[in-house]
Amino acid sequence: MDSVFEFINQFSSLLGIFLLMFSSFLIGYFSGWWLQKKKSRKFIKKLKGEVNAAKSQQKVNDIETIFTEIKPKIVEVVKQTQKEIVNPKDVLEKARTSFVTYTKDKPKLNYETIGFAHSFERDNLTRIDGIGPYIEEKLNEIDIYTFEQISKLTASDIRALTEIIDFFPGRIERDDWVGQAKSLIAY
Repeated sequence: MDSVFEFINQFSSLLGIFLLMFSSFLIGYFSGWWLQKKKSRKFIKKLKGEVNAAKSQQKVNDIETIFTEIKPKIVEVVKQTQKEIVNPKDVLEKARTSFVTYTKDKPKLNYETIGFAHSFERDNLTRIDGIGPYIEEKLNEIDIYTFEQISKLTASDIRALTEIIDFFPGRIERDDWVGQAKSLIAY
């Protein structure tokens, strides 16, 4: 008899736990369903509004009607664009600097002032700030090998050198290649 009472006690407590869990599940399920439905209603209402707005606008199916309405606007834009187009020669003139000229003939260095040197007399020109291996190679191609040659560069030689090696205008002066070369000769 005691075992029957124990069974009923356990069953009733298990049934109570089951009912609590089932009711929690139902509350969660239906509240989620209700919230999703509410969210969907807002979205459907928004879409209906967009559809009604699109229906209320007058649609033009005739391509010629569209073209005749748009053509004056196209012509206006083309005329405005043509006015804004700048002559390329004007742009070229504005872009020129005192160091770079856009001629087909490259200027020539005055080797009378800077002197001549041979490849066997070569100095390590990369010791000058602003001269890397690439610029040293370019200088060697035009027979500039020594610090002494660089120390004798004049303003016209610097302009010619800038254009010949296709270097940044004004960079030679800013990095003071001539001054550095003179100090390296003395050193």
